[in-house]
Amino acid sequence: MQLLQSFHKILITLFLSSILLSLFVCFYPPIQGDPAFLVFYVPIFFVCYFVFAVPLQLLFSLQPKAFHPLYLATYLMIAMVVMLFVIDGIGSSTSIPIIIMSSLIYWVSDSLLYQRTYEKNT
Repeated sequence: MQLLQSFHKILITLFLSSILLSLFVCFYPPIQGDPAFLVFYVPIFFVCYFVFAVPLQLLFSLQPKAFHPLYLATYLMIAMVVMLFVIDGIGSSTSIPIIIMSSLIYWVSDSLLYQRTYEKNT
């Protein structure tokens, strides 16, 4: 049962983070995409978070600490590596705010929805 609750929390964290990052990208002035692009952004960010952030989230749940700065630093490092090697590089002026916001959004969602639950159970 706990495994099912854990998976449920991970999915909520993924969906919330994907939606919030998509909203940021759509309404961030240098990008300012059409809100209709949310249909494309949400699944793309969901997959990126699932592939790169969920393994870290599961690793961090071994010693859960909500809002731990080391977790934020790790999410920032992974976001930089993903942006540098996988996506487009860090050449544009919009990539740094996206890296920071993607890390902050996932860190806060993870801390509120996942790590805090594990802190209470351990």
